[in-house]
Amino acid sequence: MKRRLTFHTGEFARIVGVNKRTLHYYDEQGIFKPDHVAENGYRSYSFRQFYPFYLLRMLRGMGLELSEIKEYMEHRSPERLDELLGEQQAWLKQEQAKIRRQLRIVENQRHLLELARTVICGRVEELELPAARLVLSRNTRRQAAADDWPMVEQIATEHERQVTELQISAGLGVGAMVAARDFCQPGQEGIISHFFTIINGPYRTVERAYRHTRPAGTYLVTYFQGDYDDTAKAYALLRQYIKEQGCKVGAFSYEESILENMSMSDSRGFITRIAVPKAAAE
Repeated sequence: MKRRLTFHTGEFARIVGVNKRTLHYYDEQGIFKPDHVAENGYRSYSFRQFYPFYLLRMLRGMGLELSEIKEYMEHRSPERLDELLGEQQAWLKQEQAKIRRQLRIVENQRHLLELARTVICGRVEELELPAARLVLSRNTRRQAAADDWPMVEQIATEHERQVTELQISAGLGVGAMVAARDFCQPGQEGIISHFFTIINGPYRTVERAYRHTRPAGTYLVTYFQGDYDDTAKAYALLRQYIKEQGCKVGAFSYEESILENMSMSDSRGFITRIAVPKAAAE
């Protein structure tokens, strides 16, 4: 006697986690039909249909339109299934990479929030910082020195657009670099040489001219609270420390937001870190 494991519509719907209307609709559209329909219209589904239904629902969940699924079901074959699954595999890998990138951004942002709870503003300390890969904007020093802020903003916007299109940001916001010849001179601390974005991954998609590594090493670090453009007092503190300690410094300072307008509306609460590489004594 041939054994048949069958389930009526309600039972099958309950097991696969949909309602009966969904099964009726799939049947009407030719997407997924019951295994058997009796003369009285009684529908039943077989045990062997569970997995194909789960696969169909998975494809739907991955973004396939019902019309695409219907077209496939009407002309299905092992070759067409392999092609369809290959397309979905490529899509899933893209989604996987996107989720990993989003997770890094969330983790980095939470790290900044934790850091903001521990920093002490208004003092200089020497810290060991790891190397970091940066993507730079075009040089803005000439425009900033000439107070051509519309052009500086244009370059910053161009940089942000490039980073967004390449999807390479580590989620740490946009920083600014100031040349030592500027931040060592009172009144010239606002002359920005480059905007930068820290990335986690390789430089494969970034033009060589915009690549820059912030080297690992000892940095003179100060944190200040207030609008991130109000850097004069923080740099005065750094200059005083450099003079008192007889330090030599690297070519640029690196300004990074720790708390900014994503976490609060009042700029008086913003926290910015300025890190200046300490050059090795000769």
